[in-house]
Amino acid sequence: MKSFKVTNFSHAAFWAGLFLLALISRFALLTNKPIHFDESINGWFVMQMSKLGYYKYDPNNYHGPMYFYLLQGFETLWGRSLETLRTVPAMFSVLSVVILAWGALRPKAVNMVMAVLVLISPAFIFFGRSGIHEMPFVFFQLVAGMGILRWIGRQDEKALGLFLIGLWGMMALKETFVITMFAWVVAFLTLGWSHLRTMFSPETIRLAWSGRLTVLTVLLLLIFLQLFTGFYQNLSGIVDFFKAVLPWLKTGVHGHGHEKSVWYWVQVLYTAEPLVLFGGALAVAGVFSKRKELRAVSVFSLVQLAVYSLIPYKTVWCVLSLVWGFYFVLAMTLVNAFESRFLGRHVLAGVALILAALGLRSAWISVYQRPIDLTHPYVYVNSTYELVQVSDLITGNILKKPSLAQQRMQVGMKEQWPWPWLLRYSNNLSYELCSKRILEDASVYFCDYNVGEYVERLLNEPYWKLEVVFRQSREPTLIYLRKADFDLSDYKGPKHIVGPELEESP
Repeated sequence: MKSFKVTNFSHAAFWAGLFLLALISRFALLTNKPIHFDESINGWFVMQMSKLGYYKYDPNNYHGPMYFYLLQGFETLWGRSLETLRTVPAMFSVLSVVILAWGALRPKAVNMVMAVLVLISPAFIFFGRSGIHEMPFVFFQLVAGMGILRWIGRQDEKALGLFLIGLWGMMALKETFVITMFAWVVAFLTLGWSHLRTMFSPETIRLAWSGRLTVLTVLLLLIFLQLFTGFYQNLSGIVDFFKAVLPWLKTGVHGHGHEKSVWYWVQVLYTAEPLVLFGGALAVAGVFSKRKELRAVSVFSLVQLAVYSLIPYKTVWCVLSLVWGFYFVLAMTLVNAFESRFLGRHVLAGVALILAALGLRSAWISVYQRPIDLTHPYVYVNSTYELVQVSDLITGNILKKPSLAQQRMQVGMKEQWPWPWLLRYSNNLSYELCSKRILEDASVYFCDYNVGEYVERLLNEPYWKLEVVFRQSREPTLIYLRKADFDLSDYKGPKHIVGPELEESP
């Protein structure tokens, strides 16, 4: 009895420690990285929901409504801020560690090793602190994967419940769930006809099904319908869900500015997460494993990698969808090696530890030490600290002088994000390009670099002129702030005055 209690205590302490580390690593210094333009777009969508009363699903947007409703709920509780935008993915990143404590897979050691790998994953840490859809989506991928792997070995209620919840969450978040399910179908085909016939026979499903699963299914379908129809205010939304695959395929094939080499993911993993490449090498061997769960997740992971590699459209946060499958391969291989007393088990563990240490260094640099280190592949078209400084300057002046919120501001450059969200305190924004027309007597102008002379000829009074690079690998943007309205005494960047006062000076 005493040893049993000690074992239970050690097990509880292990998971409690992982939970604490997950909280710290996901929430500490949550806003040390400047806002990404995708984060601002998501925040802006929530602002429009507040005006419209619901989220109007657009099949051309390629993203489901669940994330926006979650953001709206969090903003209702904690206000509109960058912290709130990032709290939702951070919460799902923590849940990705915690869900493994449920012990859905056998042996239980697989859950424990997998939880450690997710905890220290650079991708789960970095993108778990970014206000985009990817982290919630991957959480539900993980849940569905746990259900599928459990079903291969044990056809029961828990396996079906996990799969249903995971599939529902994926479908409500991103259309790329199609790739995930395709990869699992291919993985199933490698299990053999006799095993497939047993797993999916009506009798097997009947024995695993329960009244609770019926209630769960009805509830998930009802919520899904409400999300996509804007709680029945946009009934065409549910039809648009099925239409979305066509524009999504068009984007994936043509790239739309995000075209990458077929070897892009391998290069990213080599730099940021070499441990995943080790898992990939083990997956090649796992394809021939007699253990069906290991064979299935190995095939699944390799197929996903192949599909994502062949699609020209590649944004780096999609790496999250690739890494967790190889973590499962690694966890299963290590546990199997030690349980079977495989001679090379210590070598496998040693290599994994060294590569994990390199991954931790990668995470430390990209998340805490240099959050926009341009040499790190996870830092992709990100905003700069100069943007943060200008945003704080304008916002600070508006809060000191509320009348500024009513003054006209022209966001007139071609790439306008993240300003529609950052300037949310302003009530009079215009998005007409400076190259087409300069609005008279605006308190702020944001203009592309090549129209500076044209703008300055039309100014009727003195303005502060700033030249700032707002986004990684972009040319500077010109900002003109009316001198009478803005105090730049605390602004540390280069600035000078343009306009009539400068011309009249002796």
